[in-house]
Amino acid sequence: MKTYKIDNSKISEYTKRNDNRVFKILAIIMLTMPFLMFPMTKQKDAPAELIYILLFSLLFTALIVGLIYLNNKKLTRLTAENLQIIIDDNSITRVIDLTNEPRLNFLHKMAYERAKNISGGYYAKVDFDNIKSIEKKNGDLWVKMTNSNTFNGKNIVLIPRELTNFDDIEQELNNRRK
Repeated sequence: MKTYKIDNSKISEYTKRNDNRVFKILAIIMLTMPFLMFPMTKQKDAPAELIYILLFSLLFTALIVGLIYLNNKKLTRLTAENLQIIIDDNSITRVIDLTNEPRLNFLHKMAYERAKNISGGYYAKVDFDNIKSIEKKNGDLWVKMTNSNTFNGKNIVLIPRELTNFDDIEQELNNRRK
């Protein structure tokens, strides 16, 4: 059995890459808000205070979006620090165990427990017989399965490129796939 983790020097690279994706989504949401609200200020008989109400709601939305971004940033870092890929004779397992992580606050623990129970994204085990394809997207490996009973979703296990000996993982998966 071989265990692979993200090297400490590459954790910041992993978190930046994932945070950039989330930031782009949140920025699009924030930039569309003024365009959705602006026509309301141009209506006939619109109260003069409407622009202040809209500005307040925009600032409140920016605050919420900022808190979501910071929350995601912390969880992404903790995920990177605790991610393990385990390859044994018959399967590959992706494990992210935050159960004993002391840096989680109440909201993080609640979100982690809920996501762990619903999606299985924190624990996914794939038998080599169930691997349908292995694709390389943006440098990461996407292991697609025919079926899985360990988690819900699209039957894809993502293996990030920042793992130590990433090329060895890719080669081993391609060799063991039937």
